Amino acid sequence: MSRTRSFFGGAFFAYLYQGAAMLVGLWLTPFYIRVLGQHDYGVWLVGLQVLTFLLLCDFGILAATPRDVAHASGKERSEPASDELLVLVGQTMKVVLAQTVLIAVVAVVLYAFRPTAPGLKGPIGMLLAVFVLSYPLRLFPAVLNGLQDLKFLGQLRIWLWGLSTALGVVLLLLGARFYALACGWCVHEVSNNLIALFRLHRIRPDLLTLQVWKKAGPLRWRWFTRGSWVNVGQIGYSFIAGSDLIITERALGAAMVVIYSSTSKLVTVLQNQPQMLAAFALPGLSQMKTSESRERILQATVSLTQAMLLLVGAVSCVILTVNQQFVSLWLGPQFFGGMRLTILFLLIFVVRQMDYTLAIALFAFGHEKLLALRSLFDGAVSAVLATILGAHFGFEGIAAGFLCGSLLVSIPMDAFLFVREFQLSVGEIVAPYVAYLWRFAVIGVLGLGLKAWIGSTTFASAAIVAVATLGLYLLLVLPHVWRTPLRGYIQRVAAALGSSMRSRIPGLAE
Repeated sequence: MSRTRSFFGGAFFAYLYQGAAMLVGLWLTPFYIRVLGQHDYGVWLVGLQVLTFLLLCDFGILAATPRDVAHASGKERSEPASDELLVLVGQTMKVVLAQTVLIAVVAVVLYAFRPTAPGLKGPIGMLLAVFVLSYPLRLFPAVLNGLQDLKFLGQLRIWLWGLSTALGVVLLLLGARFYALACGWCVHEVSNNLIALFRLHRIRPDLLTLQVWKKAGPLRWRWFTRGSWVNVGQIGYSFIAGSDLIITERALGAAMVVIYSSTSKLVTVLQNQPQMLAAFALPGLSQMKTSESRERILQATVSLTQAMLLLVGAVSCVILTVNQQFVSLWLGPQFFGGMRLTILFLLIFVVRQMDYTLAIALFAFGHEKLLALRSLFDGAVSAVLATILGAHFGFEGIAAGFLCGSLLVSIPMDAFLFVREFQLSVGEIVAPYVAYLWRFAVIGVLGLGLKAWIGSTTFASAAIVAVATLGLYLLLVLPHVWRTPLRGYIQRVAAALGSSMRSRIPGLAE
């Protein structure tokens, strides 16, 4: 399967999952609040962050594995006699098993000393135990990702999400409370890793033999440092991705976490759409490094950037116009944190996604050390500013702190590295973003005007505003996209989809 077909096959099922998760989530969140209560649901959201910090104990090995597997797989194609992939998998197996001991110790410490709300310590202990026991199996989905078996991983994610969600709902109705949510997570975690193991045994049994273990040789310390800079980056990212809820709880209380989370819900869910494009492209970019020219890689990177910006603008403009109506109809107006908070969330979203387009290419080319330092600095600055500003300005201060971190740290540093890597001028880097940003602003203003003109707060009015805003956005942006290198990728995908449909639907060709 070609890189392009693998990329879009994985993206299709990932977006299908996101759509289903979003629709079901519209019902699940008020259901959780009704069954658990606003305070206890806020406590659960904060308590779940313990797993984010536990992941930091893996030294970044599993995060770097898909990229390294893709690189070794590309070399295997050009040099069939190469055993680099076998050695890499064997080394990673030994490292992951050794790391499991450290993760178990840290999990025990977290369980013993982390203060928890009444009724939460047992479920958190259950999560930690399953996480430790299943941790070695996390290697297998990572290897499949590196081998670009993205379609299978996407299908698996959908089925397991449906199963774990249904289990959690049934147990909640039976009165299991926090244990119900914990059981759903545990079923998803264990099943995903075990099925990935069986899948890998089916498509690449040579990677699971005793010979692979022997080829790796004795355990060496330098194997642990392969992903050390990725781990530093994960520490920085944990400040960005997980600390806002903790800061909100400390500054405003657990009940306020639900309001903050509800206002950002659409952004949190939909921000994954452009990021998934980049995540699926990462193994392919790493593989291209071994077999393609710099000009070809730059073209692919630019097209990826434009595809992400296309989605970022659509998501931002729609959320800006309907978020207030969405939260009010979904949970009630008391759960909406305000338009200014919404605008700050969207600014963070746009800036972070712009930076992500730069960072994903830099990571594929091995700049994890500088990216890690940047992420750590960004996370520290964001958390400190959010804590200070949150104490004085509440929700808006917390969001503003994270926005300042990205503007002052991530964007300048990644832009500098990108200019140096691809030998481009600052103007060449900025031009693609400017072409999209002014279009975002125009459509956002028009969407807000349309919302004010319609006025009513109903699902029908919100749908009308969303569809009209999206239509205006496409009318303004698509003509520009058609003049960029992204056009060629869109045409190839359309041709592949047409060919697939003709082959699957009898009589369509005629």
